[in-house]
Amino acid sequence: MSNSRVPLVDDHPVSAFFLGAYAYTWILSSPAVFMDPSWTAAILVYVGSFGPPVSAAAVTWLRGDDVRAWASQITKWRVGWLWWVVALGLPLVAAGLITGGIFALRGPVDFGQSLPSPAIFVGIFLFTLVLSGGLNEEPGWRGFAQPRLNERYGALRASLLIGVVWAGWHLPYFFAPVTPHSSFPLVNQVGWFGGILTLSVLLGWVYNSTGSVLVAMVFHTMANTADVLIPLSADRILIDGVVDQRAVGTVVAVHLLVYVVLSLAVVAYYGPKTLARGRIPLAGDVGGDGRDAGDVGGDGREEVGGD
Repeated sequence: MSNSRVPLVDDHPVSAFFLGAYAYTWILSSPAVFMDPSWTAAILVYVGSFGPPVSAAAVTWLRGDDVRAWASQITKWRVGWLWWVVALGLPLVAAGLITGGIFALRGPVDFGQSLPSPAIFVGIFLFTLVLSGGLNEEPGWRGFAQPRLNERYGALRASLLIGVVWAGWHLPYFFAPVTPHSSFPLVNQVGWFGGILTLSVLLGWVYNSTGSVLVAMVFHTMANTADVLIPLSADRILIDGVVDQRAVGTVVAVHLLVYVVLSLAVVAYYGPKTLARGRIPLAGDVGGDGRDAGDVGGDGREEVGGD
């Protein structure tokens, strides 16, 4: 039974989730746009970044759906060892391919510089897992929106739609001086948007194949963290205080190409309808009751899952 008297929440839960995620994040994080880098600005950004799980939990509860079923995806770790290898290893393989591609194009890499120590790498990973792409995002994008949009649009289109919404959700961070996004050159911004779309496809694949938000969190986290292992040469990117757009463009293009190829390989092998083998998560599997399958416009309902 629904706890809500709000038609948007009852009839269009995915739209309500998207709006809630935007509202929470933009309201809490936007003051940082007008602040110099500081602890206060950083706290506003990181607290605000929990918009997706907060909105997902709120919409689930307001509709009278099963909050426990939704939240249980965050701790689901029994998915088979192969998917843990994928979540932890594929982003590392991607980082190696990106490094090789930049080197092949005579881009700004320096193999002579030291890599982060294991302790620093693990520290970055754990920080990111909680505050920069893992727990603060995936319970919403994958744990709430993906299964509902799977049901209407199929997995590939669902993943791309989530990717577009996910990218737009980051907008305040491109204007807040405390965030790295605010210093992105234009070519980096364009590449970042493409990267969001390809990563959303890969995360849709991992989530649909496992039904685990935890595995998606780890994959997302490792994709962000593995980039610190790419030995970029700062001296060849920033020359006399000026960003070398060609050098940045080389890095961005190779990074995007690697993730596009990985995404296309997944789509080609698993198929666009499910991005998985066997049954994939739908609304009823994550606390929904069948009233909320795919509500973001259009009439493109597809039968997905199978036995």
